[in-house]
Amino acid sequence: MSRKMESNAGSSDENSSPTPLRNPFQKSGSQAVYEVSVTKNACVMRADLPGCPESDLNYWVDTVGNNVHFFADEPAMPEYENAGRKYGGSMVVDPEAFDVKKTKVKLINGVLWITVPKIPGTKASIGVVDQKIIRLPSQPHHRT
Repeated sequence: MSRKMESNAGSSDENSSPTPLRNPFQKSGSQAVYEVSVTKNACVMRADLPGCPESDLNYWVDTVGNNVHFFADEPAMPEYENAGRKYGGSMVVDPEAFDVKKTKVKLINGVLWITVPKIPGTKASIGVVDQKIIRLPSQPHHRT
Protein backbone atom coordinates (compact mmCIF):
# COMPACT_ATOMS: atom_id res chain seq x y z
CA MET A 1 0.00 0.00 0.00
CA SER A 2 1.36 3.39 -0.97
CA ARG A 3 0.77 6.45 1.15
CA LYS A 4 1.65 10.01 0.23
CA MET A 5 3.61 11.78 2.96
CA GLU A 6 2.99 15.45 3.72
CA SER A 7 5.42 18.04 2.37
CA ASN A 8 7.39 20.53 4.43
CA ALA A 9 4.34 22.72 4.95
CA GLY A 10 5.12 25.57 7.29
CA SER A 11 8.86 25.31 6.71
CA SER A 12 10.61 28.68 6.48
CA ASP A 13 13.30 27.52 4.03
CA GLU A 14 14.22 24.35 2.23
CA ASN A 15 16.96 23.43 4.77
CA SER A 16 14.80 23.66 7.89
CA SER A 17 12.84 20.77 9.33
CA PRO A 18 9.06 20.98 9.31
CA THR A 19 7.22 21.23 12.58
CA PRO A 20 5.77 17.76 13.10
CA LEU A 21 2.03 17.83 13.43
CA ARG A 22 1.81 14.18 14.38
CA ASN A 23 3.88 11.03 14.22
CA PRO A 24 2.64 9.08 11.19
CA PHE A 25 4.24 5.89 12.56
CA GLN A 26 2.40 6.02 15.91
CA LYS A 27 -0.74 3.87 15.76
CA SER A 28 -2.41 4.68 19.09
CA GLY A 29 -2.08 6.74 22.25
CA SER A 30 -1.62 10.43 22.85
CA GLN A 31 0.25 12.41 20.21
CA ALA A 32 1.45 14.90 22.84
CA VAL A 33 5.19 15.13 23.42
CA TYR A 34 4.47 15.59 27.12
CA GLU A 35 1.42 15.37 29.33
CA VAL A 36 0.77 16.50 32.88
CA SER A 37 -2.11 15.13 34.90
CA VAL A 38 -3.28 15.16 38.47
CA THR A 39 -4.30 11.78 39.81
CA LYS A 40 -5.96 11.00 43.12
CA ASN A 41 -2.56 10.90 44.85
CA ALA A 42 -0.05 12.81 42.72
CA CYS A 43 0.89 15.09 39.87
CA VAL A 44 2.32 12.98 37.05
CA MET A 45 4.28 14.20 34.05
CA ARG A 46 5.05 11.95 31.09
CA ALA A 47 7.53 13.25 28.52
CA ASP A 48 8.83 11.53 25.41
CA LEU A 49 12.65 11.51 25.26
CA PRO A 50 13.21 9.06 22.39
CA GLY A 51 16.63 7.48 22.17
CA CYS A 52 17.72 8.59 25.65
CA PRO A 53 19.06 5.82 27.86
CA GLU A 54 18.31 5.92 31.59
CA SER A 55 22.05 6.27 32.27
CA ASP A 56 22.03 9.72 30.58
CA LEU A 57 19.19 11.13 32.70
CA ASN A 58 20.18 13.95 35.04
CA TYR A 59 17.60 15.54 37.31
CA TRP A 60 17.34 17.45 40.52
CA VAL A 61 14.63 18.69 42.81
CA ASP A 62 14.64 22.36 43.78
CA THR A 63 12.76 22.43 47.10
CA VAL A 64 12.99 26.24 47.32
CA GLY A 65 11.37 26.88 43.93
CA ASN A 66 9.28 23.68 43.98
CA ASN A 67 10.70 22.59 40.63
CA VAL A 68 11.90 19.33 39.19
CA HIS A 69 14.56 19.90 36.51
CA PHE A 70 15.63 17.23 34.04
CA PHE A 71 18.11 16.75 31.21
CA ALA A 72 18.90 13.78 28.98
CA ASP A 73 20.89 13.28 25.80
CA GLU A 74 20.30 10.95 22.92
CA PRO A 75 23.68 9.43 22.00
CA ALA A 76 25.34 10.67 18.83
CA MET A 77 25.42 8.30 15.87
CA PRO A 78 28.26 9.53 13.63
CA GLU A 79 27.69 6.74 11.10
CA TYR A 80 24.35 8.42 10.32
CA GLU A 81 25.71 11.97 10.68
CA ASN A 82 23.41 12.43 13.67
CA ALA A 83 24.66 14.45 16.63
CA GLY A 84 21.82 13.25 18.88
CA ARG A 85 19.03 15.26 20.45
CA LYS A 86 19.30 17.07 23.77
CA TYR A 87 16.31 17.33 26.08
CA GLY A 88 15.70 19.40 29.19
CA GLY A 89 12.95 21.11 31.09
CA SER A 90 11.30 21.83 34.39
CA MET A 91 8.12 20.84 36.14
CA VAL A 92 6.78 23.42 38.60
CA VAL A 93 4.29 22.45 41.29
CA ASP A 94 2.27 24.28 43.92
CA PRO A 95 4.15 23.86 47.23
CA GLU A 96 0.91 23.94 49.18
CA ALA A 97 -0.58 21.04 47.22
CA PHE A 98 2.40 18.80 46.35
CA ASP A 99 5.35 17.43 48.34
CA VAL A 100 8.24 18.02 45.92
CA LYS A 101 10.69 16.47 48.41
CA LYS A 102 9.12 13.05 47.72
CA THR A 103 9.39 13.31 43.93
CA LYS A 104 10.07 10.09 42.01
CA VAL A 105 11.77 10.27 38.59
CA LYS A 106 12.31 7.41 36.15
CA LEU A 107 13.12 7.00 32.47
CA ILE A 108 11.75 3.82 30.91
CA ASN A 109 12.21 3.04 27.21
CA GLY A 110 12.63 6.72 26.30
CA VAL A 111 9.63 7.89 28.36
CA LEU A 112 10.30 10.13 31.37
CA TRP A 113 7.92 9.80 34.31
CA ILE A 114 7.95 12.39 37.10
CA THR A 115 5.61 11.77 40.02
CA VAL A 116 5.12 14.35 42.77
CA PRO A 117 2.82 13.18 45.61
CA LYS A 118 -0.11 15.31 46.73
CA ILE A 119 -0.27 16.67 50.23
CA PRO A 120 -3.46 15.10 51.66
CA GLY A 121 -6.45 17.44 51.96
CA THR A 122 -5.20 20.13 49.55
CA LYS A 123 -6.37 21.37 46.16
CA ALA A 124 -3.96 20.86 43.30
CA SER A 125 -2.57 23.22 40.69
CA ILE A 126 0.16 22.31 38.22
CA GLY A 127 2.44 23.92 35.69
CA VAL A 128 5.16 22.93 33.28
CA VAL A 129 7.87 25.24 32.01
CA ASP A 130 9.27 24.13 28.68
CA GLN A 131 12.19 25.47 26.68
CA LYS A 132 13.70 27.03 29.78
CA ILE A 133 17.48 27.27 29.86
CA ILE A 134 18.84 26.15 33.19
CA ARG A 135 22.43 25.79 34.34
CA LEU A 136 23.31 22.37 35.67
CA PRO A 137 24.02 22.26 39.41
CA SER A 138 27.40 21.04 40.54
CA GLN A 139 25.98 17.72 41.77
CA PRO A 140 22.80 16.61 39.96
CA HIS A 141 21.31 13.21 40.63
CA HIS A 142 22.61 10.79 38.00
CA ARG A 143 20.83 7.55 37.20
CA THR A 144 23.05 4.58 36.46
